[in-house]
Formats: sequence, structure tokens, C-alpha cells
Amino acid sequence: MHLSRHRPRLALAATMLAVLAIPACGSESGSPESGELPRPTHTPAKDKKKAAQNAYTAGYQQGQAVREAGGKGSSVREVVWGGCTRRALRAGREAEADRGAWVSGCLDGVSENAKHLPNSQVTKRSDDRDLLERFHAWLSATGKRSMRVHVIRLTLVELHHSDYDIELATDYSPAGGDRPTAINLAQSFVKWWDGDDGDGTTWNVVVRGAGGEKLASKSL
Repeated sequence: MHLSRHRPRLALAATMLAVLAIPACGSESGSPESGELPRPTHTPAKDKKKAAQNAYTAGYQQGQAVREAGGKGSSVREVVWGGCTRRALRAGREAEADRGAWVSGCLDGVSENAKHLPNSQVTKRSDDRDLLERFHAWLSATGKRSMRVHVIRLTLVELHHSDYDIELATDYSPAGGDRPTAINLAQSFVKWWDGDDGDGTTWNVVVRGAGGEKLASKSL
């Protein structure tokens, strides 16, 4: 899937190989738009700096461990091919509090950069109604109308410079046996995304339930 503000992965690979030593920096979060469903649980404003720094530190430690285990080649895998972004999805609550900060720390740790603790929330979220409408149209055209009605919002999640995830907000319930359906939705999104032109730096799709819970994720 091509997004105009995303650099292609192969071009990014060439760039990142030349700049592995450049440190990651934190950035402030934009204001999310309102929607029909609640956002994933956010940390209170007064605690965002601490949450970001805790997430960064946890990511940095993970990045160091990966570097020690895999050597220089691990830096290429984590920086160029999105390894840190995928690890963040499995890293638990600290990463969920500020996934962008965790990814930034992981990238610095695996690249043997000095620590650069963020001063505010790193993760940025913005809704994309155009992509949502296009995905809705594809679901309808491929006999998945029953799935379409549950997809309420599509959000671009900027993690680190040109590294993005996509989150699908749904009305699925984690307690109601909807997790298998959420997995099917994630798989359907991957199929749709791979079927379009271009190859950007969006790494994962995350399906969230009615209360913002992470129900499923797949690599893009």
C-alpha cells in the first residue's frame, strides 16, 4: 500500500544502513480526533513523560540484548526491516503506554547509540477516513459485509520517523469470543494491503476491541 508520506522500504534500507548511528528522538503527540469508540487507554498527561521514558528504557534494554545476541547483523534487521516495531507489540504494558518510545529505545539500543530519553509522548495517532472507506469498499466487494460493519475507525500510528502501524478500532468484545473474528479481520486487512500498489513503511496492523484492547495483530 502506498502512502505519500511513507518512504519505500528498499529506499529506507539504503538510507538506514548509512545512518545507523543517528540517535532516535522523542516527539510530542498530536491531538486525536474523536470517534464512536474509545481510544486505547492513554496515560494521564502528567504521567506521559514518565511513561515514555519507561517505555524507551525497556525498549533500549531489549535492543541491547538483541545486539549482544545477534551482532551487527541484528541492527540491520531491527532498524531496516521493522524488527523493533514487531517486538513492541509483544513487549507488554510498558510498550503499550508509548509504543513509539519503546521502538525508539529499541532502535538506539540495537544500534549502540547513547540513550536519548524522550521528554514527552512519542507515539502519534491520526485517523485516515480515506483508507477506512477504501477498506470498507473492499470488504463489501469480497463478500465480507458482515465484517465491515464492525470496523469503526482506521488510525495511522507513527512510531518512529517513517515507521508506522495501522490500528483498526472495532466493536468486538474480548470476552465474547470475538478474538478469532478479530484475527480474521487482521488477515483480511493484510490481504487487502498487499494487493494494492506500493510498499511503504507501515509494518503491522493491530485490531482493537470496543474498549481499546488489543485483540489481534499481523505483519504487513
